[in-house]
Amino acid sequence: MKPFVYITTILCALSITSVYSQQVLKIGVVDLQKAFNDFYKTKEADAEMKSKVAAFEKERQEMANDLNKVGEEAKKMHDAAQDKTLSEAARAEKQKAFEAKAQDFQAMQRKFQEFQYVRTKELEDRSQRIRQNIIDEITKAILEISSREKFTLVFDKSGKSLSGTNVLLYCQDVKDITDEVIRTINATKPQPKAASTSP
Repeated sequence: MKPFVYITTILCALSITSVYSQQVLKIGVVDLQKAFNDFYKTKEADAEMKSKVAAFEKERQEMANDLNKVGEEAKKMHDAAQDKTLSEAARAEKQKAFEAKAQDFQAMQRKFQEFQYVRTKELEDRSQRIRQNIIDEITKAILEISSREKFTLVFDKSGKSLSGTNVLLYCQDVKDITDEVIRTINATKPQPKAASTSP
């Protein structure tokens, strides 16, 4: 999950100055990857995006089939225009028809390419917006829990360094708030409506 790759902490580190030199640090950890994956909104978003991508692929394939069909027709018309058994006038007529079909093909090709670019960008932008909203909700829950528990620092134990290794390699006597975060964010899940018992 790319938005979390470079996240190593959720809370800003409090300045450790002489004022806090005698203060015992209270450190917590959270598995952001697990929280993200177990959030009901992540699963809903994945299902929604899969549906939208499937619809896009279906429309794209239909357009591609139409484009290929026109391309094949244009090729046949081009070959017909080269038929030496036809009179010059007949070949000229077929050449004219081929050029018109070729223009249709080029117009369809431009439309197809534009469709792919626009729709792909729309899907990517929507996916990023949804993902960011989910991250913001998880972060809010972490901040609330951390403030309530009076943590000095909270680290993401699923965070990766630029080399691909875990940022947090070892921790002892720290509280893992992952399960609490997951319970908090999933507490907002709407309950399914009860089936009607009316006759």
